[in-house]
Amino acid sequence: MPAPLTGPEAEERALVQRFWALYQARRWGEARELLHPEACCQWWATGERFVGAAAVVHVNEIYPEGWRLHLLALHSLAPGQVLSLLRVDQEGRSFYANSYFQLRGGRITALDEYWSDVQAPPTWRQSGLPGRELLPPDRRAGLSLRLPEDG
Repeated sequence: MPAPLTGPEAEERALVQRFWALYQARRWGEARELLHPEACCQWWATGERFVGAAAVVHVNEIYPEGWRLHLLALHSLAPGQVLSLLRVDQEGRSFYANSYFQLRGGRITALDEYWSDVQAPPTWRQSGLPGRELLPPDRRAGLSLRLPEDG
């Protein structure tokens, strides 16, 4: 197992992990403080952009309730760049987000997200393909989203 990252990369990953933990806890004001005031979030799958920390947090705050986040992976890509893989479970369905964070000065400046949902394979792939197997439902718990002050 590789040694844990230290220094700026570890701090950036910790900031992204805290961001998702604050979303999971619905602590919107604290999450907004981790964003640069002019942060931009782009949802490429739906062609939407949210400009400004307040807008980025607000669209998530008003999302219909009942969801739970699972942070499955967190990677430092380069200085100031972090990738997270998130699974969102809601009402028996699951969604995935690959989120590319840009960070500067201890804050999130940009977020590019690529969302997908879990669905059945198309009809043409449902039988007769060599080597094809169906995956079981994804139940990975992921990294902790417990905030230190939660105990």
